[in-house]
Amino acid sequence: MGMLDRPISEFDGPVDSVRIPVVEPLGECKPFQEVLIELAGRLKFPAFTTPEGARKFSGYPDFIVNFQPQPGIGFLMGWRGKNGDEHLRGEPNPKQWEAYEQNNCVFQYHMPESMHFMRNWNREYLDFAKEKGWRQKNDPVQLAIYSDTLQAFRLAAQGKTEGRQPPEHLRARIDTYFDPLPFWYAPLEDAATDLGSYPLNAITQRPMAMYHSWDSQNAWLRQIHSHNYLNVNPRTALAAGIADGGWAWVESQWGKVRCMVRHSEAVEPGTVWTWNAIGKADGAWQLAPGSDEARKGFLLNHLISEELPMRGTASGTVSNSDPITGQAGWYDVRVRIRPASPDEAGETFPQMDSMPAVPGVVGKAAQVLRYFAGGKKS
Repeated sequence: MGMLDRPISEFDGPVDSVRIPVVEPLGECKPFQEVLIELAGRLKFPAFTTPEGARKFSGYPDFIVNFQPQPGIGFLMGWRGKNGDEHLRGEPNPKQWEAYEQNNCVFQYHMPESMHFMRNWNREYLDFAKEKGWRQKNDPVQLAIYSDTLQAFRLAAQGKTEGRQPPEHLRARIDTYFDPLPFWYAPLEDAATDLGSYPLNAITQRPMAMYHSWDSQNAWLRQIHSHNYLNVNPRTALAAGIADGGWAWVESQWGKVRCMVRHSEAVEPGTVWTWNAIGKADGAWQLAPGSDEARKGFLLNHLISEELPMRGTASGTVSNSDPITGQAGWYDVRVRIRPASPDEAGETFPQMDSMPAVPGVVGKAAQVLRYFAGGKKS
């Protein structure tokens, strides 16, 4: 979690950290970061290649320590400089990775109390932030409520400016949503949905232990939870006749999935949620045939449409995404739930055809890993 990618900072100063493996990967396995660095070198990406065309970084730690988007600025801010006695900004330290390892993998810089408050106007902090490369300028940070950029788009959609114009079929959409002042509007999908027939909002989240699909490669984590549930408020689930742990159909106007339900008081009665990215096709990721990810894991993707019908007099479809940012409408789908019949329960729907082994992959992955003091065994 470095300064160039989601640092774990505190109010009184920036914080970054690294994760250092405690056991060696099995067989020919490599962490995905090592694979990316190697691929970038083989593909001769300019930032990963020397002027002579050779590979610039030997591996992930070498990349993290020595990559600089600008002089003195890198992924990690602790123990910089040739001797490791500089912080925040300084030339690469060849022993920086080891310094993090020796300090519990975390570094924090404590700023003086005079920099703790009103940082958007704090002259001392603004000068400090520019010096350390966090900001390009030391001017005050103004939070504008009115956006001239959005208004420029809107005026073009209204035909009030010359120059580039939006497509005719999108003028009304831009005129409505590119408001220069903040405003609230219902999800666009609501206008294309019978809200009475689909009364629940379905969303995806990430549990603490699972960030995304790559956690399916974590052998010990798979033994703790290898599949997901649809989390539903007990009142909502029981009103639909679905027991805790029971199988249910979840339907939107675009599709349906069959999955297991988990009662949870942490979920609002009008909302259901599940993890994202844990469902897999049978045989994917070198998982054993019939693995939980394929038989019990599922994706809400099957319920979400990539397009919505155009509103008003325009015909055709438009992207199911935020009109300004283009962010997909993952949180906008409306669903209903009903219990699955006893003969339907047992595995999720839809089921994909079993995937063949990837060319070049030989042998079978270990099904159970046990770690103990002094080593590991499968």
